[in-house]
Amino acid sequence: MATEQDWELVRRVVAALPEGTWTSYGDLAELIGTGPRQVGAYMRDGDVPRAYRVLTASGKVSEGFRWSDGRTGVDVPDLLREDGVSVSRGGVAARDQRMYVYDLRLLAMELAEG
Repeated sequence: MATEQDWELVRRVVAALPEGTWTSYGDLAELIGTGPRQVGAYMRDGDVPRAYRVLTASGKVSEGFRWSDGRTGVDVPDLLREDGVSVSRGGVAARDQRMYVYDLRLLAMELAEG
């Protein structure tokens, strides 16, 4: 079960994602040892900065994505593009810009050092 410290790590890692990158619910879940659905709920309810940069493993906005103010995720592809992520017309983020769990672990170590 994820602890408060685990969720704080998720929050810090998502906020620190480099420009032009995105990650998935599953990668964040693996980072802290929980499930993708729990990460999705945290993204929805935890008021996480840049939560829109967390996508499904296929690089799409989750059907359940909602902003904390109740908006839907229809503007997420545009925000991703503004952040330098290539998003197809079909709404799929470029796979080569994904940060996998290994990358997230490295980012977490950098955050802990700095």
